[in-house]
Amino acid sequence: MRSVLWFIATFLGLVMTVVTAARGDMLAMGATAAVAAFCLYMSYRSTAMPMRAIRSGMDLLRSQDFASRLRKVGQKDADEVVELYNTVIANMKAERLRNLEQDSFLSKVIEASPMGIAVCGFDGNIESSNPAFKAMESAELRDVLDSLPDEGQCVIRTGGTQVLRCSRRFFMDRGFRRPFFLVERLTDEIVRAETAIFHKIVRTIGHEVNNTLGGVVSVLETLAVMHSDDEVVCDALGSCRSSCVNLGNFVKGYSDVVKLPEPELQPVDLNEFVSECLPFLRNMCPAGIEVVTDIAEGAPTVAADAMLLQRVLVNAVKNSCESIGDAGGHITIRTSRGCLEVIDDGPGIPADVSGLIFTPFFSTKRADRGLGLMLVADILRKHRASFSLATGDDGLTRLSIKFAKL
Repeated sequence: MRSVLWFIATFLGLVMTVVTAARGDMLAMGATAAVAAFCLYMSYRSTAMPMRAIRSGMDLLRSQDFASRLRKVGQKDADEVVELYNTVIANMKAERLRNLEQDSFLSKVIEASPMGIAVCGFDGNIESSNPAFKAMESAELRDVLDSLPDEGQCVIRTGGTQVLRCSRRFFMDRGFRRPFFLVERLTDEIVRAETAIFHKIVRTIGHEVNNTLGGVVSVLETLAVMHSDDEVVCDALGSCRSSCVNLGNFVKGYSDVVKLPEPELQPVDLNEFVSECLPFLRNMCPAGIEVVTDIAEGAPTVAADAMLLQRVLVNAVKNSCESIGDAGGHITIRTSRGCLEVIDDGPGIPADVSGLIFTPFFSTKRADRGLGLMLVADILRKHRASFSLATGDDGLTRLSIKFAKL
């Protein structure tokens, strides 16, 4: 505004100078010319200095320098520009700092989150992920995520050991939809629910069956004594009694799982442990199935309950034997740093049942009813060990156990 006033004053001074010159009044002409020159200087100063301040501010913005400030020069118009610039820059710096702090906080939350988070690029491919997602990542999980529609959600089992809830969401980035995935581990919740139901069913069945079988077996034994002279009747009663006893042992097997003790963790050398169990494991395998070991040198000691771990190894080898069948094959027990593997070259696990192999009451072998693998899973969970059972691309089926650090 002042620059306009000084410009008008300059114009008027020039007009007066011309008028006085036309009259021949040299003294008045000199005075008006001096006034016009002064007004021209003030007009230049009121315009040039603010423009210089604006140019300096533009240079600082161009170089992304939010720390520097402009200095007042004593000219009111220029000082107003300087003050406005400094205020804007201070607000921008505060907003930028707030955004950086929020980004840092969100990054730390995402990194520490137990939920897997993976952010995709605009093409839908995963560009970054947090440690929780990387720990759960697998080819099976990737296939599921690729097939999820926008805002879709599903629950899957991977390798029979993990239950995961997968979600596909999006956020806006520069005006475009950018997808990301959330993977939540439901394993502990599902296992607790399944275990609670299993224990309740077993306790109910055990109570009713044992009470009933006790009386039935007693009556059958009495009848066998009464008809001891009739061989046909005695054989029939003996067969019934054996069936009752077998049913009782069957229920007892499930009851033993319910009564599984808490592990007493002690340092266990995996190499020594496998060597001590090897003779028994070889004797329990039928002819045609060879048990071999692949012992890693210097395999570290792990925290485990040797008695319960032996039950895991026995059931794992037994399961491998049943999988191989009469065709014969090999079972390899391998140790590595904190890991134990039982590998067999049987026909493998069908893809349609791979997610159910550790669930209660599920089995592809009617005689076993899934008790062995259910016992294995329960013991390993009590050890807080991560484990999986799957058939790889090489056709070998692996039970892989990774123990928590000692």
